[in-house]
Amino acid sequence: MPLQSDLTINVAKFQPEAASDEVKNLNEYLMDTMKRGPKWYDVGAAKYRAMRANGETIFPRPIVLDRGRNIAIPSREHGRDIPCRVMKPETGVEAKAVFMHIHGGGFVLSSEKEFDTVLAKIADLANVVVVSVGYRLAPENPFPAGPEDCFDAAEWLIDNAKDEFGMDLQFVGGESAGGHLALSTYFHLTTSRPTFHFSGLILNYGVFDLSLLPQVHHFQKRDTLFLDKEVMEHYRDAFCPGMSVEQLRHPSVSPFYGVLQGLQLPPAMFTCGTEDCLLDDTVMMAARWQMKGGIAVVRILPGAPHAYTLFPWDKCPEAKEGIEAGCAFVREMMK
Repeated sequence: MPLQSDLTINVAKFQPEAASDEVKNLNEYLMDTMKRGPKWYDVGAAKYRAMRANGETIFPRPIVLDRGRNIAIPSREHGRDIPCRVMKPETGVEAKAVFMHIHGGGFVLSSEKEFDTVLAKIADLANVVVVSVGYRLAPENPFPAGPEDCFDAAEWLIDNAKDEFGMDLQFVGGESAGGHLALSTYFHLTTSRPTFHFSGLILNYGVFDLSLLPQVHHFQKRDTLFLDKEVMEHYRDAFCPGMSVEQLRHPSVSPFYGVLQGLQLPPAMFTCGTEDCLLDDTVMMAARWQMKGGIAVVRILPGAPHAYTLFPWDKCPEAKEGIEAGCAFVREMMK
């Protein structure tokens, strides 16, 4: 009888031939487009944000939905509020929980107002009220400004979601930098609100180790495929200027190093595409979660690039698969 491994991976998911034709075409388009366009650190963060808002980067102009509502949540600093975007389901099914969403963008780009189409899908498919947090961005506001805004928003929702929305905060999640901030928020709440427990975390292609895991160093394409080591280092250095490797590996900076022992870990869903330089972050963080007794549902999307959930479903069927899987996870874990 052959030896059996105590850890198993569906190797077929990681093979190039498993990728769909649609996502292969998308990846070629992304590399061609990024080769022609400027990088954010060449033109400056503020200018690049304006370019993204005007549809002058690889993403089209953000679609703003009338159903979205802007609110403000008080921060720890007197007189400064945290802008947030609220999206409620419009399916005729009553929402049952609040989902705190934290957007991606390398801690530098995007805002809570640029994700309406994704927020609407989550609200409708998961039967939740989504509250997306507009945290402060680097380099104008480096670490710990952005995380602190997420912590403040979460604590406010714990205290006020029932009165404000008629239901409790149960979930937190995000994409890329938002996945990092969602996991960091969970760790923060284990000490600031030890009696509170999430029903689940949704962590899409998160960057959990800012000292950078091996896949970031080994991920090489003919041209930048949305994110690579050079781009990642610029994001990291804007968010954590001047930090040493030792400082970057502090759990408050890189949640990959968070202490899991003794925690009542909530169920967590991790998703990532195989054409993403942050693939190790997802696979290794999920393995740590499981080793400490947590439920970790891992969905690997063959051929999907970084930020895959943000692309149109006809151009990236993996986006549909990933979002629907995350929403099914929320419905299953909802109290």
